[in-house]
Parts: sequence; C-alpha cells; structure tokens
Amino acid sequence: MKNFILFITSFLLIFSCINEEKTDNNVSLGDLSGTLNEKSDESLMTKKLMQAYAENNFRSIEYMISENVDCYFNTDNVDKEGWLSGASSHHDLFDNISNNKNQPITLTTANYNNGNIWSMAWFEWTGIGKFSKEEVRILVHHGFRWEDGKIVEAYHFFDPTLINNELALSN
Repeated sequence: MKNFILFITSFLLIFSCINEEKTDNNVSLGDLSGTLNEKSDESLMTKKLMQAYAENNFRSIEYMISENVDCYFNTDNVDKEGWLSGASSHHDLFDNISNNKNQPITLTTANYNNGNIWSMAWFEWTGIGKFSKEEVRILVHHGFRWEDGKIVEAYHFFDPTLINNELALSN
C-alpha cells in the first residue's frame, strides 16, 4: 500500500508539472505572417534615407516622412521636424559618419498579411568625435512603418551614451 501511494503521488506530481501551461496575457499569438524583400521600394527608400543621413543631406528625403510621423529615439518621441533637425545635428558633433564602415547594413522590408509594411535595418554606426577626436561605434536597429509611400512610424534603438558624451564635450 505504501508503494502504491508513493507511485500515485509521484505520478500526479510528474504529470502536474508536465501539463502546467504558462500564459502571457501581454503577448498575443495569431496568424501574423508575411514576406521579406530587400529590394522592395520601401527597402530602397530606406537605403536612400540612410545614405542621405550619412552624407549630411537628410532634409533631401523629408518627402518620405509623413507630416504626422510617430517617431521614437529609444523612448524619446519627436515629430517630423525633431527627426530632421536631430539627424542633422549629429554632423555638428561627428565627422565621417557612416552606417556601413565596418560591416554591411542588414536591411529588409516585411510585408505582413495584416497590411503593415515595415522596413528594418541593423547596422553599426560610426563617426569621429569633433571634440573627443575618438572614433565612436554604436550598434543600431531601426524600423519604419510605411503607408502610401511615406514613413508613418519610426523606431530607433541604440545606446546614446557615446553621443551624449560627445555632446557634453561640445559645451
């Protein structure tokens, strides 16, 4: 009898652990799918945008950005003018800005089955500090959501420490 109770207890314990299902109410899984295309119009426009930024000619691509763009640099939300002037201000702090000096940019566009179109890029940003005279290297990821040929959402993710250090030296 003792062995039988031990067997049943072990059996229930094992199967109660196996059948335990964890759920996360903040993540919904569904039927989202899509295709990737690195040669799409949106990918080519993103490449042109990145090149214009590196060449300090960012305002030349402002036609690509919606007037009501929702743009974030990490957690800082800026409007279209904030994005345009912020990108240009990097050239006040750094020379030789590049998005592909040490490695090629990884860039693609995802066309999702819910109608969303996102261009995403992963790259190493580099520049020479005008005040520190040091090369700065920052890993960056950004994503742009497109509607009717314009960026309506933009997210830039990177560690701003080295840019902030150069900004502090400029004052």
